[in-house]
Amino acid sequence: MAASGGDNAPQSERIYQELKQAILSGEIAPSTVLSQNELARQYDVSRSPARDALRLLEQEGLVQLVPKVGALVKADDFSDAVDVTEIRSILEGYVARRLAHSVTYEDVKALKSSLDLVKEAVEAQDIEAFYHRERAHHDKLVSMARNKRLVRVLESLVDPLCNRAYLAYVRRSPEAAQVMYEEHLAILVAIEEGDGNRAETLMRKHIQRMHAAMLHMAGYNYQDMDLGM
Repeated sequence: MAASGGDNAPQSERIYQELKQAILSGEIAPSTVLSQNELARQYDVSRSPARDALRLLEQEGLVQLVPKVGALVKADDFSDAVDVTEIRSILEGYVARRLAHSVTYEDVKALKSSLDLVKEAVEAQDIEAFYHRERAHHDKLVSMARNKRLVRVLESLVDPLCNRAYLAYVRRSPEAAQVMYEEHLAILVAIEEGDGNRAETLMRKHIQRMHAAMLHMAGYNYQDMDLGM
């Protein structure tokens, strides 16, 4: 994470971005203490940019500033991810239903290209690429609903710790990537055929798979719960 002399970005922004990526990827583990002085030395900057970077991380909920100690990297909070996936299953189910009645030929073509990228990541067993491409595919579906308020609502649900929980799930269960890709294929077929009921049901089940995983990671006993799976 050494600083790059050719980078024109403000020092605090560069430090923030690199630390954020390291935290979300797991390179910096939960409960790690980040020191302003140590970061200043590491990046060869004054304490001010390091302090500002840590404040930005605190605003995103990734660290907790502890007086006279530093910034404590927060532990995974899967309970919040449970709530987010539950809400997403309802809203994105609606998106799938809406697309089944409004999707264009060009939309379908773009979605198939998007899924081709997901498939490439699955076949290469590249979990990092799969994570980013599968999330991008969800974003593409939402954007095609052409409902700006709905897009804003779903964007408001994006949370760094929830994303880290999702990535942790895929890493722990890499075989899930193939299943999730196949679910997306089925959803697209339903959308292309104009079957709104089936598209919504499949999307909700797809996201509820994540919901069940988050329940498990949060320590809940979900075995007897009806998750529609």
